Amino acid sequence: MHVCLLTAGRYPPNGRVRRHTEALHRAGHAVTVCARGVDEPDHELRGGIDIERVADDSLYTGARGVLDGVRYALQFVHPAWIRAASAVDDEEEIDVVCVFDLSLVKTGLALGERFDVPAVCDLPGPTAAVASDPSRGGRLRGVARRVFQPRWRRGRLVKRLTDADWLVTTCEEARAAYVRERDVDPRKLSVARDTVAPSEADPATVSEVREELGFEEDAFVVAALAEGSSRDSLETLVEAAARAADEAVSLRVVVVGDPGEETLDDLETLARRRLAGGRIRFRTEGDLTDYVAASDACVFPSAPIGPETAVPAALYEAMAAGVPVVAPDTPPIRRVLAETEAGRVVDDGTGPLADALVALADTETRAEIGANGRHAAGTAYDPAIDAARLQRGYEWVRARPESDPASRFVSAITYEPTS
Repeated sequence: MHVCLLTAGRYPPNGRVRRHTEALHRAGHAVTVCARGVDEPDHELRGGIDIERVADDSLYTGARGVLDGVRYALQFVHPAWIRAASAVDDEEEIDVVCVFDLSLVKTGLALGERFDVPAVCDLPGPTAAVASDPSRGGRLRGVARRVFQPRWRRGRLVKRLTDADWLVTTCEEARAAYVRERDVDPRKLSVARDTVAPSEADPATVSEVREELGFEEDAFVVAALAEGSSRDSLETLVEAAARAADEAVSLRVVVVGDPGEETLDDLETLARRRLAGGRIRFRTEGDLTDYVAASDACVFPSAPIGPETAVPAALYEAMAAGVPVVAPDTPPIRRVLAETEAGRVVDDGTGPLADALVALADTETRAEIGANGRHAAGTAYDPAIDAARLQRGYEWVRARPESDPASRFVSAITYEPTS
């Protein structure tokens, strides 16, 4: 089977797309990814995956680029990705098309009709899918997106998901929302989580990261993720760290990600004012996985977009690394952490977060919680379970069975919590 995957982002940085493609490749399928390229080769073979890139710097330049932009703004079918996938099909016939961005859903459906093949969509929950709009292309493109792709138009795209042959989403709560709110046929809807296999931190990497941060060898290091976090939540984190340090004197915090220059300046000022400046470091660049692996706990300051239907992929990465998690109290996160005992959920406010940090300052407590996460990553939350679910789903959708067999099979591949 030859599967062509479309993403409006870059590949391989997108972890969700990477896990999806690797699962298909391990199953013996041919995989081609049509992605956005930024100073990267137009064609590349990486790890057995063919990559065809649409150059970002020429996407809307020249007569053809301008015309592409107009057509896309009016119809939400992107000519550049149509051309890229058509060229792929000319080389090797495509059997299934899969889309990872709501903005390319109509493009994927159009390709499915053109090639007479099934169209698959892999998206987060409905709210997150509508809100997701990676910032790219500078201020002018940002203005164009706000004008031509307002939320109400993106919301209408969700209705087109009922035309897909199969919809994959990220957690059980997201699946329920698609069925309840968007009338997606549950027989065509499955869950593949962003799970990660258990891993042991490389001592050399841990030592290098901690040395770069300038923290003491015996420090209790907490990694906090700035990506997707609100300004208020990051300010709460700084306040909580300052309060927790009264009892957890070895507490040190590294905020990973770029919250914006103005917010970063204000956070550094707040840290100094709360006498926590030496305890907090800010890193706008670097590998998030390395910082998580080198930490003793991982904090998610803000609930994810679409909190009722989303689990951050980094939460599974922390579990796999044996790093205890502190996260907002949302239904899916609460369920995952209750099932795995891999961390704590906290209510909004400085006090609850400070209390959670103090509790995890205890070495034995965090060792037990971290071990729970690593164990879950190798059992009930084993990524092999989700990879197998994807593989079986593609086999089903390619076979295009009649309605009764479809009902039996899709219900069999839909996620059921494992004890």
